[in-house]
Amino acid sequence: MRIFFNRFTQWKRREKKSDQLCSFRFANDGEIGNIQPMILWIDPGVRKLWYALISPDLQILDAGILLQQKTSPSREDQFERVTQIFDFFETLLASHNIEKVAIEKLFFTSYNQNNAEFVYAIRGALMMLFFKNKIPVLEYTPIELKKYITGNGKAEKMLVQRTIMRIFKLQDLPQFNDAADALGLAYLAARK
Repeated sequence: MRIFFNRFTQWKRREKKSDQLCSFRFANDGEIGNIQPMILWIDPGVRKLWYALISPDLQILDAGILLQQKTSPSREDQFERVTQIFDFFETLLASHNIEKVAIEKLFFTSYNQNNAEFVYAIRGALMMLFFKNKIPVLEYTPIELKKYITGNGKAEKMLVQRTIMRIFKLQDLPQFNDAADALGLAYLAARK
């Protein structure tokens, strides 16, 4: 199943044959063209992978989440997910003029270190794809994002969301914290 969302708040459902990979996406009213350079941001995760594609003039062209629906995936399911994510971004690269990519730097604690193997697999597959296509990759930490967007590296998520809402002239607050992070890091990459 693919689920598309408009302005991060209105949800539309569309059935898809494969239930392995679900995608929540920002539905742009206009055509997404291959004319101007674009900035892609990715937050690689095992269960949720957020991305945002913006133009240099801060138009949101595409943004969303690739979500694994299985709650207890097997190792085989996880490696299949890496392949599906690679295929998704390979298709995205083929249809858009992506100038640079920003990826969140990884940080693992005792809470999330069980996912490290698969997060690094996703990250490695995507880095290979971008380098193979000669697309520069920028890396930022969550603290760098918060500091650049709000002026405070320890800002609360709500402040980041409200700032992103102003920057991108959104009518509503992004529904998910990670959606705001995706747009924020794409903005940071566009400005650097």
